[in-house]
Amino acid sequence: MSEATPNLREARRMLGKGIVIAGVGETEQGKLEGRGSFQLLAEVTKLTLDDAGIGLGEVDGMVTAFSFVESTLMHSTTFADYLGMEPGYFASIAVGGATAPLMAVQAALAIDAGLAEVVLCVRGDNTRSGISSSGMIAMAREMSHGAYEAPFGLTTIGGYGLLAQRYMYEHDVPQEALAAVVATQSEHAALKWNAMLRDVVTVEDVMNDRWIATPFHGMDCSLVSDGAAAFLVTTADRAKAMRPKPVYITGVGEGYSHQYITSATSVDGVRQGLGRAGRRAMEVAGVTPQDLDVAEIYDSFSFTPLIALEGFGVCGPGEAGDWVLEGNAKLGGKLPMNTHGGLIRQAHLGAMHHIVEATLQLRGEADDTDRGGGNHQVPNAKLAITNGSGGILAATSALVLSSEPPSAA
Repeated sequence: MSEATPNLREARRMLGKGIVIAGVGETEQGKLEGRGSFQLLAEVTKLTLDDAGIGLGEVDGMVTAFSFVESTLMHSTTFADYLGMEPGYFASIAVGGATAPLMAVQAALAIDAGLAEVVLCVRGDNTRSGISSSGMIAMAREMSHGAYEAPFGLTTIGGYGLLAQRYMYEHDVPQEALAAVVATQSEHAALKWNAMLRDVVTVEDVMNDRWIATPFHGMDCSLVSDGAAAFLVTTADRAKAMRPKPVYITGVGEGYSHQYITSATSVDGVRQGLGRAGRRAMEVAGVTPQDLDVAEIYDSFSFTPLIALEGFGVCGPGEAGDWVLEGNAKLGGKLPMNTHGGLIRQAHLGAMHHIVEATLQLRGEADDTDRGGGNHQVPNAKLAITNGSGGILAATSALVLSSEPPSAA
């Protein structure tokens, strides 16, 4: 596949108009008994609109994701009905963990086409309290091929494990490297007000935890949670009347290498497909990995950020483990990563929390001291990358966010 970004000029033209995130919100995370999927979506909608300083009547577009609990084929309009609104533009995106950045892209496209001006991007679910044990088992098989993988017992966790083991074998990556990702993110989650797991753990703690699927211990795996998060996309001109400092979307990108793990050709093929999203987003933004101040990287398992960092060009192939072990991903390190704790320690809602956290970082508002957390703000953060991956690192999307407008704006 060509590495060139399709219509680079058009992507820069669209974002050069000034497409911004002008409000964010997130609810509590955990096991929230008695609060259904749409209730959580409604709660976070109010939080996000309050953050932006506008009312529901000023929203003319809506992009939602999907629900593991609510059975509806028309998710966005069903939620609009729940809220009692009639959006002029509506869409639902379902690309697994890659969904959140694609929601931002869809909102930007709608604004650029004149279909909407203020677009609410919102995702939430009561996955932890609303799905039975058998339902969880079915979800674990969802990414496996129905004929060639699932009948032989391959689960999502097992597929990730196979890929991670091959990666570790090819590059002589120690188990401690995966554990260091968890330990680092635990330090960050301890400062995040709504993180499900706020205890700080060590590399040894992670390696002594129970095995789930080699090479993953329990702590290496992302969480199952109830909760919701949202962000508001609009134009820079429209955002002038809103409360917070806007954060600019300056780069977008997507990458794909396979659908099922049995069709993945190699570790490097997966790394290149995943990395293409980040490289394209940085190309559109006109920046390099060395320009980044913070990275909110999708972390379905502790292995996932390692291959992503390499794919994006932050590290060379096989080098991300040592990079994390050296402390570069910590607050105060070369490129602080998952400063909210990520899917492994805060909560799992795809990459929604990653986008919210990146926005707060660039607004200089990642200090939760007044909410019972702590200060996880990266000093003078001006440029962030964030991504999400669907399937077993099959489809990836990425955004570059900036506190400053793109040069063409």
